Parts: sequence; structure tokens; C-alpha cells
Amino acid sequence: MGRSTAFAALTTAALMVTGCASATPPAPVTSAPPPTGPLTLREALGDPTTVDFCGLLDFAEIEKTAQPLAEPTLSMGACSFRTTIAGSEALISFGFPDDRAKERLAAATPVTEPSLPRGLRMVRSDLQGQPLLHLIFTDDSSLRVGTFSQGREAAGPELLAAATKTMEGVVAALAAGKRATHLEYRDGSLARLDACSALVSDDEVSARLGVAVTGRGDLSRHQCLWGEQGAERIVRMEFGLGPHPKTTSGVAEETVGGRRSFVQEVSGGCTVLTGHIGGPDPDRNQVEHAILAVQAPEACVVARQLAAIAWPKLPA
Repeated sequence: MGRSTAFAALTTAALMVTGCASATPPAPVTSAPPPTGPLTLREALGDPTTVDFCGLLDFAEIEKTAQPLAEPTLSMGACSFRTTIAGSEALISFGFPDDRAKERLAAATPVTEPSLPRGLRMVRSDLQGQPLLHLIFTDDSSLRVGTFSQGREAAGPELLAAATKTMEGVVAALAAGKRATHLEYRDGSLARLDACSALVSDDEVSARLGVAVTGRGDLSRHQCLWGEQGAERIVRMEFGLGPHPKTTSGVAEETVGGRRSFVQEVSGGCTVLTGHIGGPDPDRNQVEHAILAVQAPEACVVARQLAAIAWPKLPA
């Protein structure tokens, strides 16, 4: 939203009521024309590690296509909300600042309608049948809207429409000159760490995974992937925000690396999560957390081994 002119209007009205006058009438209030030059991600976001991505979403417009079921969920590097599409619950997430768009999105399909201002482009890729939309900036960086629905086959067109509406709102705001707001993380926050190097090394991951891998992160630095997406053996480290972790069905509480941790085994994979300090917004009652996710034979063995290396390095 642009800066309000309410104060200027109020001042003018007060002068009229009190009979104050000047030799010349006040100059009319004018707004600056919207910017037109090529837009880079850095210009739009500033520091990509602390962006409040929920603040860039136009929920008044989103609700015309997909009604959120609850308050949006803020995390490091993204904003997500749940909705119902074609009778199934769906999750839509926005953020994930990335670079090397030409390389990483070379096979993506260009979205030609609507045409975008300021040199911005939109492309589409799919992940397991779920549509992903990527907004590409003029500095070869990108943001994306991701979708997930259990009923993806029935929800396909409506899911894409909701993702498109979400991204169009972001484009309209950024093209008009809106700048992202930023979260103020506490001292000792995970937001100040690089997930690819702060807690485990490439050699440590490779040794336990049984294959040589190199960690790749995104511009937020809050997540890192060792191995190729879809490979038999991969490790992911992620820093995020969420509710206070607790034991639930299928989640075991353990002490790993000297820290209270929660281990969950899923089909062919395993995650180990530990909570950290409170999040940046006390009203949301969130805590920071670190997650190690492993896809490999004996995944929980590998995940526990890596967590035992990583967790002692977390900030005190």
C-alpha cells in the first residue's frame, strides 16, 4: 500500500476551519508515479534472510479464489496458508528466494498471460503433479509459489488458479514499488546461520550418506539440500518457525546431541527436529526450530548421527 495522504488532508481542513490564509494557495498533493525500471530481487526484498513474506501477500484478493482456513503461517523464508480446493485441503506457500534462475528453471514453461511489468517473468514447473509458479527478477533470482493437495488430480485447475492469484498480487505490489518488511530476530537466532555450513559439513554428510554430496542452499540461507531432489540418498537441513514441538502419534521424543529432539520415521525417510529460542513475533507464539531430514537406507540412523554432530553447534 502507498503512504497515506490522510494527514495532509486533515491539515488542509484545519486551516480552512480556523480561517488561516496565505498569500498563495497550498500546492496540491501529488503522488509519485510508480517505478518503471527493471526490478531486481535485492531491490524488492533487501536482505533476503529476514523478509516477512506474509506481508507481501494480498489476502483480500487471494480470498476471491481460495479462502484461507486459518491465519497464515510465517516461517523463515516463506509464508503458507491452508485452504480448501475441490473438496480437499490444500497448502499454498510463497517465498523461497533463489538464484541462478536461468540454470535451475531452464526447463520450466513460460507463463505468457498476463504479461508482467518491469522486466519480470513468470514460469511454471510441476513437482509430483503439483503446480509451482516462479517469479523471475532481472538479476537471475526468483521467488516461488508452491502448492500441495492430497486431491491434486481433481484440484489441478483450481489449485493453479489459486497459485496464480497469489503470485499476481505479489507482482502488483512489487511492481508498484512496495518493499518487503523485515523480521527482527533475537540474538542467537538461527536466522543468522547458513544451513549449508553452520552445523554440518559436506564431508560429514557424505560420510554418513555413503555418497559424495555438496550442500546447496537458497538466498534465504535457511535451508540446504545435499544430493539431488528425487535421488535415493539426500539430506536436508532447514531452519524455521513453528509451534512448540511435542510428542504426537508417530513422533518419538529423544535426547540427541544433548538436546531435546523429536524423531519421526516416514516412508523411506526420517526427520529429527529440535526447538530453539522464541520467534521474532511474540504474538504468534512460535519458536525457531532446526530440522534434519534424511532419505536413505537406515534413514533414522543417519539422521540421528548427523543431528548428534549438528545440535551441539547451535547457538547457546
